[in-house]
Amino acid sequence: MNKNIIIHAWSVHYDGKNYYLPYTHWVYLKEIVKYYNNVRLLSPVKVTKNIHEIGMLSLDKFPNVNIIDLPFTNGYAGSIKFFFRYYNAYKQLTDIDVFYARYPIPFGWLAKIFHNDKKRIIHFVGDPIHATKTNPSLSSLKKKIILSLFQPEYQMYLWACKDAHVYTNGYHIAENLKTKGIPAKGLISSTLEDSDFCMESTKKINPANPKLIYVGYLRKAKSIETIIKAIGHLQNQIPNASLTIVGVGEYEIGLKKIAKEEKIDNINFVGHIDDREKLNELLRKHDIFCFASLSEGSPRVVLEAMANGLAVVSTPVGSLPNVFTNQREIVFTDFQNPKDFYEKIHSLIFNVELYKEIRIKAYEKVRKFQISHFIKEIFDA
Repeated sequence: MNKNIIIHAWSVHYDGKNYYLPYTHWVYLKEIVKYYNNVRLLSPVKVTKNIHEIGMLSLDKFPNVNIIDLPFTNGYAGSIKFFFRYYNAYKQLTDIDVFYARYPIPFGWLAKIFHNDKKRIIHFVGDPIHATKTNPSLSSLKKKIILSLFQPEYQMYLWACKDAHVYTNGYHIAENLKTKGIPAKGLISSTLEDSDFCMESTKKINPANPKLIYVGYLRKAKSIETIIKAIGHLQNQIPNASLTIVGVGEYEIGLKKIAKEEKIDNINFVGHIDDREKLNELLRKHDIFCFASLSEGSPRVVLEAMANGLAVVSTPVGSLPNVFTNQREIVFTDFQNPKDFYEKIHSLIFNVELYKEIRIKAYEKVRKFQISHFIKEIFDA
């Protein structure tokens, strides 16, 4: 195993004593460190005082992990002014066997300039170009500006993919890269461990009180208003139907306004939950997971819901249509169509056999999508 790896993937938090990651990234790192003697995180560092209040996990559990500090910024645009900090950091790196860059982290392509003789892994975890094009909160002019400014970075990553090991979250991103002459391997991203799985085979929906849930960022591109309006349709027939929304984001105020204007009750915004046990416990108290996103890579939250025994109603976004069969392990719905979303939810509530079959078959399928398999594909190749 005597290998040293540089991981350019995540921002880390610092409280003056220790470094921290949110659970999703921490659990990835927990698996990655099994394959290397020395792991260095090339990471923007954010000083955070209330570290324990927001559910971060300390990196002091990993004695073979060290941090190479970079300036923290919000988003790609803010990092441009620190380009030469990234440039010098890459230039000065020594004693390296493997580089791992998690696109679209800024300037991960620099490894090809300074360390092209080493093994390089480029991992596309999303498609910011497609996400920008489909973002309903951006005007056409703003989309054009953002895309034109990001193109040089994207082109440099495509150049860096030459002679690199390239992986993607979702098969559709891999297929897109192949049209550009880049042989990429599509994967299903997962943070699932054995403790995340729970199937109550006899579970039934109470048709007088169905409980629905969404987990994720509160952004316009997630189209959560589609779910809220669908619940409004459902409450015309079932007044006690409820929706729990887990997550934070800039669209929270807008979503609450929509619910108020549409006079939709029983919507509970609970904020962000980073504690995996608490999130699993909450998921298991609900019946149907709702996901209406417009653009994704490989949405982990859908797998997490299935692992916890929920039926999923979702748009056919990202890798989902490549992995799951409609009306077999999942129920697909039209994009930005609250009435169709409502009808699909309604079909699960009042079709006991369909609800049971979809839950069980989805659970059986996601059993093979565990984080250990996902990480092994990338780091043990």
